[in-house]
Parts: sequence; C-alpha cells; structure tokens
Amino acid sequence: MAKRTRLTDLEAHAVKTRKSEPVGSRGKGTLLLERKASGAVMAYYRERTPTTDQRLPLGALSKRPRPGADEFSLSDLRHRAMSLSIEVEAAGCIAAYLALSERQKAAQAEAELRAQRAAEAAARRGSFADLMDSYTASMIEAGRVSAKEIGRMFQLHVKTYHPDLVARPAAEIQPEDIQLILAGVLGRKPKGRGIGNKAPGSSFNGMRTTCDKLRRYLRAAFSYAAKAHLAPERLAQDGKVFAISNNPVRDIPVTQGTGGGYTESLTPEELGELLRYVDTLPLRYAAIAKALIYFGGQRLTQFCAVPWEAVTDSTISLIDAKGRKAQAWDHLLPITDRIREVIQPLLDDRIGPGPFSLTPGSTASPDTFSGLFVEAGRALSASGKTQPFSWKNVRVTAETLLAHQGVSAEVRAWLLSHGRSGVQAKHYDRYSYLPEKRAALEQWGRYLDKLASGEGDTGNVVLLSRRKKISAD
Repeated sequence: MAKRTRLTDLEAHAVKTRKSEPVGSRGKGTLLLERKASGAVMAYYRERTPTTDQRLPLGALSKRPRPGADEFSLSDLRHRAMSLSIEVEAAGCIAAYLALSERQKAAQAEAELRAQRAAEAAARRGSFADLMDSYTASMIEAGRVSAKEIGRMFQLHVKTYHPDLVARPAAEIQPEDIQLILAGVLGRKPKGRGIGNKAPGSSFNGMRTTCDKLRRYLRAAFSYAAKAHLAPERLAQDGKVFAISNNPVRDIPVTQGTGGGYTESLTPEELGELLRYVDTLPLRYAAIAKALIYFGGQRLTQFCAVPWEAVTDSTISLIDAKGRKAQAWDHLLPITDRIREVIQPLLDDRIGPGPFSLTPGSTASPDTFSGLFVEAGRALSASGKTQPFSWKNVRVTAETLLAHQGVSAEVRAWLLSHGRSGVQAKHYDRYSYLPEKRAALEQWGRYLDKLASGEGDTGNVVLLSRRKKISAD
C-alpha cells in the first residue's frame, strides 16, 4: 500500500493537473489541488466513498495571499481542510453537512431579519418626549387655546428637570415616574412675574394648581397616545409608535387643595367695588378690563386674541377652541350701546392687530389681565372691601349675577360659550342666539352701571358657599 505523504510547497505550486494529500488520518478526506485553465491553483476538500466523490471549495493557493481575496497559503489551506473534515465527520457526510449548512444559513437569515425588524421597531418606538411633543402638536393642529400652555408646561416641568426620564420609551413610564415629576413641581416656588420674571411669583395655593394642571395634561397626553396607537394618520405624520397599554397617570390622585374649581362668586357689592377700582386704571387697561366684565365674563385667551376683522359695528366674534371640539367655532357676541361706550377708546386709537391691544403691534397678553384682576383682588381685600379673587372668580360672578337677573341657563351658556352637549346642540343647532345675547347684555350693562354708581340692589343675593361658611360659625 502506497504511503500517504504531504506535498511540499514547491510541489503544491508546481502542480500541473491535480495532486492531493491526506487530511489527518485515513478516512478524513483529502486536500485536493487542481490547476485551472487560467493558471490558478484551486484547493478543495474532497470526500470519496464507494458511491460518491464530492468536493467543497477552500480557495486559491497563493505564495503571497492578498488581504480580503479568496487566496491562502498551503498551510492555511491545510487548516481549513482539517476544520472542514471535522465538521463533515460530525454531520456524517458532505451531503449532510451541506444540508445542515443550508438550515443554519436559513436560521441565521431569519434571526437577522428578526433583529432588523426589532431595530426598526425600536427606532419607531416613541420616547416620553416624543409622546409629549406629539400630543402638543395635535392640540396645536386642533386649534386648542391651551396648546401653547401645554407645550410650555411639558418643557418647564418635565423635560428640563427629567432629561433621562423623557428619553425612555413612553410605554415604559410608570406611575412612580409621574409621581416623581409632580412631587418636584410641588417643591418649586411659583415663577416670577413681569419682564424678566423678576417680580416675586405668587399663587393662591403655591404650586398645587400648576401641579394638578400638569397631571391632567400628562394624563390626556398618554390617553391620546393610547387611542392614536394604530391610527394611520398619526403614524404617517410623526412615524412614532408608542404602544401604550396602560395610562400611568390614571391612578395618580388629584393634588390636595385643588379640584374644587374657581366657584366662589363675588357679591354684588364686591363687584361694584371692582368696577370702581377698574375706573382708576390707565385708559386702555380700564377699557379692556371693563369690556371683559360688560361682555359677561368671557375667556381671557379668546378675548385678547380678537383681530380687527372679527369686529363689526354691531358684533364681535371670538374663536372658541376650548374643550374636546374637533374643530373650533365662532363665538359671536353683540356690541350693545353701553359696550360701545366702554370700548370707544380702543376703537378710536387702533394701535394693534385687534381692539384689545396695550402696545403697538401686538394684542394684550391674557396673563397681563389675569394678573391685573389678581392685583385688584389683593388691593381691595387689603382695604377690607372684598375677599381675594382672580379673573376666574369674576367670570363665575358674571354667570351667578346674570342668573340672579333672570337670564336663563341656556342663554347664559351661549353668552359665555359653555360646552355644547347632545347630538342636536353639537351638530345641528347653528343659531347664533344673537337677539337673546343682546337682550341679556343690555340688561347686564344696566345692572353693572348701577353697581358701579352704588345704586344697585346688593342685599338680596344669597351666595351658597358663603351661606355655608356663615352657618358653620
């Protein structure tokens, strides 16, 4: 029996047709070198049985293999052949090895596809910050009056103080994370007022109102993301998937000291004191503040934003985008003779884009007049003339005393732009109620004039919350 010998480097590179050498012990296959017509010497792992003769390519033989090319030295080819012989033996034969290799390749391809899909899903997975941005954008698109405030509160109280938290996927946010955010708000001082926020900040209940407002906005944001999870419009717009299964804000309780609403009303006598106080303000401030009251206590944001094109000789149109409306609607109000007298200084000197402007080129800020009524409440309460109050208390007062004057609940609702409920009111009733509003505001104007002059009837109005307070003493 011929002795099985290994090729020398010289023999290997000088092969003219084909030569082979054993791989390991007998039965492990051979390393076959074969010269091609191109002159290249190709190497194979060869397995011969009584019924088969199969090869597996190993690469080209080269004295100076090039990096990255399918070229190897004789030593490297022997190592490759030995490794392959072990794998073939484990599989049973080359045919079984090839079948196994195909299955492994298929499994690897499937794993890579799953990994790719997971990476794509992760890239679309919206963060907590994405969720807040998406909700804010939806509020802006819907024309909600609170949209800018929502964005500011998310930025100031969440993103600024919790950068690591907002970077996490929104679906991973837990109730304890929301609790941490809200606890941080309660621990801060109210923001300063005025230019540069240099004036001391103040609040009736510290930061409790701000804290609970943020809680409601966050709850609405997660609710929006959960409902919009599979909406094609939302995915087409921002490409983010939030996959919210549980709202982490749902079980966070209302902040203590809030939730009761601004339901305290001024007495007629106190409203008269406020009207006389407003008359002491600079001309434009007094005109805008009195207009707010004489128009029945409208919402500050809607009122201040009115442009000149929304004002006619007899009407003024506000845009009501508050609440869960799919689309904002016009809130039309009549300009009575008395109201025209109140706003005449604003009509005579048109310095801004709308009648309610304090400085050239811009409409008045709702915050300015919100602060004005808070300051009025402080000044009047310090002199013992009223309880402390804000604009929201004045708005409540307007509806309370309109009811006292016999104005129906339906007309008050249309006058103050309360929400519409029921299919008929929401979708079919497009009557403006302008005559009814005019009659109510004319009656309201006469009543306010009497209060301001001190001639009004102030002794027969019983306020429920104050009656309870007196009976408890």
